[in-house]
Amino acid sequence: MKYKIGLLVGATVAAGNAYAQSSVTLYGVIDAAVRYSTNQPSANGPKTLVALNEGVFNGGRWGLRGTEELGAGNKAIFALESGFSYDTGKSGQQGQLFGRQAWVGMSNSSLGTVKVGRQYGSTYTFIAQVDPINTANTAEISWETSLIGLRYDNTIEYTNKWGGFGVNAQYSLGEQAGNASRGRTMQFASTYTAGGLVVGGAGQQSRDANGRDLTLWTAGGKYKFGDVTMHGYYIDSRRDAGFIVGASGTNAPLANTSIGSNANTAAGPNTQTSERHDRAGVFGLTYQPSSAWRFVATYMRDNVAGASRGASGLIQSAYFVAMYSLSARTDVYLEADRSWLSGASVTDPNSPLGPFAGASTRTGVALGMRTRF
Repeated sequence: MKYKIGLLVGATVAAGNAYAQSSVTLYGVIDAAVRYSTNQPSANGPKTLVALNEGVFNGGRWGLRGTEELGAGNKAIFALESGFSYDTGKSGQQGQLFGRQAWVGMSNSSLGTVKVGRQYGSTYTFIAQVDPINTANTAEISWETSLIGLRYDNTIEYTNKWGGFGVNAQYSLGEQAGNASRGRTMQFASTYTAGGLVVGGAGQQSRDANGRDLTLWTAGGKYKFGDVTMHGYYIDSRRDAGFIVGASGTNAPLANTSIGSNANTAAGPNTQTSERHDRAGVFGLTYQPSSAWRFVATYMRDNVAGASRGASGLIQSAYFVAMYSLSARTDVYLEADRSWLSGASVTDPNSPLGPFAGASTRTGVALGMRTRF
């Protein structure tokens, strides 16, 4: 009998240990590049610039991911991710210690996942899935992110997947005393995946400190056949006149989101009287003839209504990437891009690319290396 009791106790302890299994993973990315670009602002007008920059694909980061098995298909999960500039060692994301991600949550194998904290937005997460390079880290070829924002503080997220259909819903609290709607953001995205096809869309509304809104929707997808993948998506974004984003590094409404404002014009601060309407399209092709080589060519276009007191503008960018993988974790690459501004976008301070010091074009070339751990 004692022997049987001992076996029972041992089995119970073993089962408890199995349910309590946990793991923490340390990870990171360093992406470094030497970049040449034309028509950068200077005291003497537009000038060329050669600089050691963060890489084209990823901002420097290190992080911790953790999970604990709780039994019955349940898990406790968390992520803490800190950004940094490899060339100076400075912290990124407005100096927030874990400015890239900081969240904790619960996951159930059938009911889905709930996370709370600072997180990537639902809209951005969808676009990253279908973008040719999962969105870039260089402004000239990632300007679409300023139309939608990147990360949101004080966010509650629910995700789940049923077969090939997935949903991502978020509510980011504005946390403003006396007015719960100021500074809040609501987002919802859905995707469908089947073989080499991914299609979906997202919608978002963000409200600033004065009750003015950013409202947008996006739709797109990608399709892989053989060595080629086609990518395409469209963003329709409207910002009320005077829409303002809080200063980075503060707790002001919509601060630390990377959303662009619509308050200033070339005439000065708070002179915008027009709703801004960005209609941006991105189309790209990826060709991967082997596990080592990858080539990407992409065209981006944004027709802007209300860029400045009713005046319209146009933003265009095209880029090409050739990447070679030295190993599963390390790549070297060459990237070249060309951007054009026309109409009111040439002097538009709210342009996602920023004005080119009065010039209408910019050319960039980068040689880089990326390693992950």
